[in-house]
Amino acid sequence: MDGSLEQYTHYRKYSDEEISSEHDEYFDNDHTSKAIPRLFSNEGELTAFIKDSKVETLTAGELAKIKNSDIGEILGYSSKGLRLSACIKLMKHYGRDWKRLLSGFINRKKLPPPLVIRDNSGDMYLMSGNSRMIMGIALGFNMPVKIKDYNKAFVTEGFKMKKNTMIDIAKEILRIHGLKSKIVIDRSNNKADYEWVSDTITINPRQDSIEDFIESILHECDHAKMRKKLGADGYEETYTIAGQKMVDKGKDFYWDNPYEIAAEKYAEKNSKKYMKIIQPFLN
Repeated sequence: MDGSLEQYTHYRKYSDEEISSEHDEYFDNDHTSKAIPRLFSNEGELTAFIKDSKVETLTAGELAKIKNSDIGEILGYSSKGLRLSACIKLMKHYGRDWKRLLSGFINRKKLPPPLVIRDNSGDMYLMSGNSRMIMGIALGFNMPVKIKDYNKAFVTEGFKMKKNTMIDIAKEILRIHGLKSKIVIDRSNNKADYEWVSDTITINPRQDSIEDFIESILHECDHAKMRKKLGADGYEETYTIAGQKMVDKGKDFYWDNPYEIAAEKYAEKNSKKYMKIIQPFLN
C-alpha cells in the first residue's frame, strides 16, 4: 500500500437493505452490466459474493487505474485540502450526502467495503462504493474492498475517432443550433470546455463513447446559445451572479450553478436525437 495512505480498518458487514441496493448496481445498471456481462446470473450469486468474500487492500497503483470511479482524479491532487475539495464537489454533483460520509470517516465509523471486479488481465472496475473510496482517499485513508474475479476481459466500447471527423460532427451540431463557435480538439482535465470571451468550444478527444462525445458538444452548445443571446459580457455577468448565489447558500459555484445543471439536462435530453443526425459522419 502507498505509504501516504493509512489503511482504514473500520469496516462492517452489509445490511440486507444494502445488499438489495447492490443488486441494482449490477442488474439495473446498464453501464456495468454491459461492461461485465454474465458476471452474476442471479441475485443469489451476488448476495453470496457480498457476504462471503474476504476484504483486500489495493495498492496505490491499482487505485489510480481502477475503472468506473473518480479515484484517479482525487489521487491526482497534490494536497489533502485539494483532494477533499474535489471530492466534495463530485459528491454534490452526484447528489450524495458528503457531510454524513465525512463525519463517518472522521469518527471512524464502520462502513461496508466497496465492491471491485477484476478481469482476466488484472484490470479493475469499481462496481459500487465510489463515494466511500474517494472520501477515504481525500482524508488519507485506503478503504478495504471486496474483489470478485471475472474470467473474461471487460467489454469496452473503444471510442476512437479521427480528429477531423470529430470537428466535422461538432460543426454540424453547431450549424443546427445556429452557432458559429470555434472548435478545438485538445486534451484537458474536462471532457469539454466553453470559453465565452472567444466563443470557443474545446473538446477532449478522450471520451468514453460516441454518445458521451455528443453530450459533451451539446452541453457546450447550450452555453454558446446563452452567450449568443447575451453577448460575452452579459454571459459572464449572468453566469457569475448565478454561481455566487449558490456560494452564498453554501453550495458550489460550478457544480450547483443553474446554468451548468441546465446544460447537462439539455445534453442528456437531446443526445439520442443527435446520435441519429450524425450517423452519416460515421459511415
